[in-house]
Amino acid sequence: MNKIVLLGNAITFFGAVLMICSGFIKSRKNILRAQSVQCLLMGSGNLVLGSVNGFIANMVSIVRNYICLKREFTIPLKVFFIAIQVALSAGFNNLGIIGWFPAISAAMFTWFLDTKSPTVLKTVIIATEVLWAIHDLTILNYVALVTDIFTIITNAAGIWMLNRPQKKTVG
Repeated sequence: MNKIVLLGNAITFFGAVLMICSGFIKSRKNILRAQSVQCLLMGSGNLVLGSVNGFIANMVSIVRNYICLKREFTIPLKVFFIAIQVALSAGFNNLGIIGWFPAISAAMFTWFLDTKSPTVLKTVIIATEVLWAIHDLTILNYVALVTDIFTIITNAAGIWMLNRPQKKTVG
C-alpha cells in the first residue's frame, strides 16, 4: 500500500471514529456539529485518495448542516443544495460514473433529511451507503468502506427491529 492510500485512510479513520462517537450525542445541534467535523475529515480523506467529488459532497454537507442548525430546512433549500451538489460535481468530476455516486448520495440524503419516518430515513441511508461503498472501494478508501458496510448492516437491522411483529404479552 502506498503512502497516499495510507494517509487518506488514516484521515478517514479519524472521521469514522467521530461518526461512531456521535451516536452517543443527544442534542441535534451537537450531532450536526460533530457530523460537520466528520465530513471535513472524511472529505479530506477522499481528496487525498483522488476523489474531488467525494470531497465536494462532504463540504456541501457541512454547509447544509450549518443551515439546518439556523433555519427550517424547506423544499427550496433542499433544491438549492441539490443543485449546488450537481453543478459542482459536473464541473469537478474526475472519476466518471463513480464520481457521481457521492453527489447522488448527498442529493438523496438531503431530500429525505427531514423525514419523520425512521424506516424511510434508514432505507435512504442504506441506499446512499451502497453508493458510497462502491465509490470508496474504487478509490481504495478501505476505512470508509468498512464503515459503509457496518452502516448498511446496522440500518438494515434497525429497519427489521422497527417493523418486526411485536410479541403479545399476556397480562
